[in-house]
Amino acid sequence: MKVAFQGERGAYSESAVYTFFGNKAEVKPCRDLTEVFEIVDKQEVPMGVVPIENSLEGSVNQTYDLFLSHDLKVTGLQSGNRG
Repeated sequence: MKVAFQGERGAYSESAVYTFFGNKAEVKPCRDLTEVFEIVDKQEVPMGVVPIENSLEGSVNQTYDLFLSHDLKVTGLQSGNRG
């Protein structure tokens, strides 16, 4: 399955793709969160992984805003805790 994420290869978001979808996932790095939402919304890829919180700033408000402007659904959540 092809899965979009925001960031460069090797980023935490890429790791989250493999953790959630398994090692056979085909990743599609995107320049920003808007691109992730746009290509999933256009069905260029079937799934995307986006952060809803981070340890430095708390809630990722842009992600919530993008959910309001795109007709996409959350299909799973993963905790970012590593310990």
